[in-house]
Amino acid sequence: MVREKANGKANRLAESKSPYLRLHAYDPVNWYPWGEEAIREAKQQDKPILLSIGYASCHWCHVMHRESFMDPRIAGLINTYFVPVKVDREERPDIDSIYMRAVMLMTGHGGWPLTVFLTPELKPFFGGTYFPPSRRGGLPSFKEVLLAVRDAWSERRKEIFESGSNLFSVVTEYLTVRPQSASNINRDIMTLAFDQAVLVFDEDFGGIKGAPKFPTPLYHMFLTRYWRLYGQDMALKMVDKSLKQMWMGGIYDHVGGGFHRYSVDRSWSVPHFEKMLYDNAALLTLYTEMYVASRNELYRYIAGDIARWMMDEIRSGGGGFYSSLDAESGGREGGYYLYKWEEVSSVLGEDVARLLGCSPGGNAEEGLNVIKLNSPEQVSQRMGASLPEALRAIRGEVSKIRRGREPPMKDEKIIAAWNGLAISGLAYFGAVSRDERLVEAASTCADFLLSNLYLGGDLRRFWRDGPSDAPGLLEDYALLGCGLLDLYQWSGRYRYLESALDLAQAIRKKFLSSSGGFYDTPAEHDVPLRPMIVEDGSYPSGYGAAVKLFGQLHLLTLEEWLLEVARDAVKCAWDRLVASPLSHLSTISAVPFVEGLGGELVVATPGDDPRMVLGELAEKIYEPYIVIAARRGEILRTLMDGKDPISDKPTFYLCRAAACQKPTTDITELINQLRGFLTP
Repeated sequence: MVREKANGKANRLAESKSPYLRLHAYDPVNWYPWGEEAIREAKQQDKPILLSIGYASCHWCHVMHRESFMDPRIAGLINTYFVPVKVDREERPDIDSIYMRAVMLMTGHGGWPLTVFLTPELKPFFGGTYFPPSRRGGLPSFKEVLLAVRDAWSERRKEIFESGSNLFSVVTEYLTVRPQSASNINRDIMTLAFDQAVLVFDEDFGGIKGAPKFPTPLYHMFLTRYWRLYGQDMALKMVDKSLKQMWMGGIYDHVGGGFHRYSVDRSWSVPHFEKMLYDNAALLTLYTEMYVASRNELYRYIAGDIARWMMDEIRSGGGGFYSSLDAESGGREGGYYLYKWEEVSSVLGEDVARLLGCSPGGNAEEGLNVIKLNSPEQVSQRMGASLPEALRAIRGEVSKIRRGREPPMKDEKIIAAWNGLAISGLAYFGAVSRDERLVEAASTCADFLLSNLYLGGDLRRFWRDGPSDAPGLLEDYALLGCGLLDLYQWSGRYRYLESALDLAQAIRKKFLSSSGGFYDTPAEHDVPLRPMIVEDGSYPSGYGAAVKLFGQLHLLTLEEWLLEVARDAVKCAWDRLVASPLSHLSTISAVPFVEGLGGELVVATPGDDPRMVLGELAEKIYEPYIVIAARRGEILRTLMDGKDPISDKPTFYLCRAAACQKPTTDITELINQLRGFLTP
C-alpha cells in the first residue's frame, strides 16, 4: 500500500507503521508525524502548524492528496510558512476528536480530510475539511487559504492567540464530563431514548431519516434490546424494516459481500464505497441477533455472508482483521463496484439485470450501475432457484467482470478495538450457526491480539509489522474486553474471561478519573487535553463499552467494585445521556446492567467441553442482559458454587440478584423461565 518513490527523497512518514501515513511518505510536503519534534520546530521557527487528518479508505483524502499535497507549488508554500503534521485518524482518534470538535465549532460541520491550523501550543485557530486546488462550489482554493493564514499569522498574531485560546477552552469544556450531584440513574432513560428513536425513524426505507445514510448498528441494537426488555413490538418492526432495506440496497455488495460505509441517498441505493471492519463486525452481530430474535432465516443468510467476506477478504495471515478496503479502485471512486449496462446484461440477461436495479442509463453517476435487489422474490422466481442459490449464481457471473479490475487497497492495520468487535460477531454467529470454524477464528484473533498487542499490561493501538508506537485508548481496552467476554460466553474458554477481567482492571488503573468517568487516553498521552468521550461514533464509544464490560463482569464475579465503577461512570455522564440520548446509545444500552436488570445463566456440564450446549442456547434464546457462565474457575467461584450437573446432564441455573430459579436440564423449560424474567 506504500506509494512508489516517485518523488525521490522520503519524508519523516516513511518509517510509520500506518499505511495511510506511508502513502504520504514521498510527498513534496515535508510532513512530520504528530509529536514533540513538530511542536519544537513550530516554536523554534515561529510558524503555525498545518494539521491534516485523514484515513486510508477516505476518497476525498486521496483527492486532496493528488490535487494539493502532490503539487510542488502548494507543497512549497506549506514547507515555507508552516510546520505540516499528518495524522491517521484511525491510529489517533483521540487527536481527531479534539480538532474535529474545534472545526465543527468554527464551521458548523466536519468530515475528512480535516484541515486545521494550530499555534505551536496546539491551539486551533482556523480550519475546515476538503479544500480544492482552485475555487469551486463556494470553497476558496487551498492556496488562498494558505496565503490568508500566512498573512494573518504575520499581521494579527495577538488576535489568533486569543481566538485559539478561547476556542480551545470551549473544546475542553465539551470534552470534559463533570458529574452533577443531583444526577440519579434510572431505567426510564431507555424509554426516553426509544421515543426519540421513533421520531427519527425513516418509515419508508428504515434507518434514520435523511441522507447521507449510515447503517447505524448501535441504533438498531438499542431497539432490539428495548424490545426484549419492554416487549415493544414496534421496536422490532423498525429493525426488521431497516435490515431488509439495507441489505437490498446498493450499500450491500451483492457480488463480493460486506457493507459499504454509507449510502449517499436515503434509500440505501448508491454507496460511498469504502468498507470498514467496524461496520461489518457490528452488523454481523446485529443480523445474528435479529435472526435469533425473529427466526427469519434471511438474517442468518446475511450474517453468514458478512462473516464469509470478513474471513475471505480482510483476515490477516496471523488471524487478526484488517481495518478497511479503499473506496477507490483504478483511479476512481467505486471503480471496483460499478458496471456498464452491457457488462451486467450480457452475463445475466436484461430481465435479471433490471431486477438488480441496472438500466442502460445507469443508476449511479456517469451512467454506471451499482447492483441492488429491487425485488429479491422476483429474482428468485426469474432464476428458478431459492434466493441463496440465485444470488450465488449472480455472484459467480458478475465476479468474472471484477477479476479483470484492480482491487481496492487494504489498510492492513489490525486495530485492537475494531478486532474486539470482530471477535464478538464471529464468536456469536459461530455459536448460533454451529460453525466451529468461525468460533476458532474469533479465538485465533483474540490470541493474536493478546500475544502481540497486550505487552506487559499495556495494550497497543494496532499491529502492522509489529505493534504500533501509539498506546491503546479506552476503546481498545473496552471493546477488546467485551469481545473476549463474548468469546468466553460462546466458547466456554475460561482464559478469555480472565483476560477480560484483566483489561477491566487496567481500565480502572489507566483511565478512571476522579469524577468517576473514563478518560479516553492514558495519563502519559501526548495530547493537549485528556478528552472524556461519552458520545458514540460509528461504533460504541469506549466509555459505553467500558460500562457494559464492568456491568457484565460484575454479574459473573459478584465483585461489588465492578458495579461501583460502572454506576459511577453512568452517573458522571448522566446529564449528557438525558440531553442527547441518541448520541449515547452504547452507554444507555448498558444502564440495565447498572440498574439490576441483568441476570446470570450458569451452565453446569458433566464434561469439559460446553460448546454444544452453548451453541444451542445461542441459537434459541435472545437475552442480551443475561450473561452465561460455563467452565469453573476462581473468578466464577462464588457464582457457580453448589451448581452442579443433575443426572449427568447439562443443567441450567437461571439467577438474578443471588436468587435462582429451579435448576432444569430441559432447554424448553429454561425458555419458559426466561419469559418475563428481566421485564422491568
